Amino acid sequence: MNEPSRKEKSQRKADSLFGQIALRLGIVTKAQLQEALELQRCSKASKPLGLLLMELKMVTEKDLERIVAAQKALLAEASTRQKAVREDNLFGKVAIRLGFCTEEQLAECLGLQEQLPKERFMRLGDILVIKGYLTVEQVKKVTDTQKGLIVYCGSCDTQYNVVMFRPGASLQCYRCGSALRIPTRSTSKSIDEAIYFGEE
Repeated sequence: MNEPSRKEKSQRKADSLFGQIALRLGIVTKAQLQEALELQRCSKASKPLGLLLMELKMVTEKDLERIVAAQKALLAEASTRQKAVREDNLFGKVAIRLGFCTEEQLAECLGLQEQLPKERFMRLGDILVIKGYLTVEQVKKVTDTQKGLIVYCGSCDTQYNVVMFRPGASLQCYRCGSALRIPTRSTSKSIDEAIYFGEE
């Protein structure tokens, strides 16, 4: 049996999310969704689930718009959370580098963060404060320092952690190819210059 292509995997993932949203919004029943998925599996032409549900008159065009809007909102939320996780990863490195917490304390709080349900996501700094490992003032210091360690691509908003590159380095955004320049020094006055890993 042939392995599904990347496109097929992507379509299955999108259809799965589409079906879950349609169920949650009460637009289709579980039985209707199962019937449509079974027809989709048996069909030679691989049709998107939304189109198939419309052909079966199980959803209207208005229903389709509601589902797609909810789908976009969920994907945007997931993207925002991924960005927050990347920023928290740098936050942890900076907090340790500044001597505000230990690696064990950081690992414990990252573990707690991972266990939280999606709808109750909490930033790493808040968890460290709740556990008593950092003060609010220390969180602000780390955040101020962190701002000087992040560069965003002006074209596609991809985030880069400048501790991975030499200050003053020029590079291309791996996502869109736009030119980027790593600042020679952070614009944040609170940054400890030693925070630049590997700097001579």
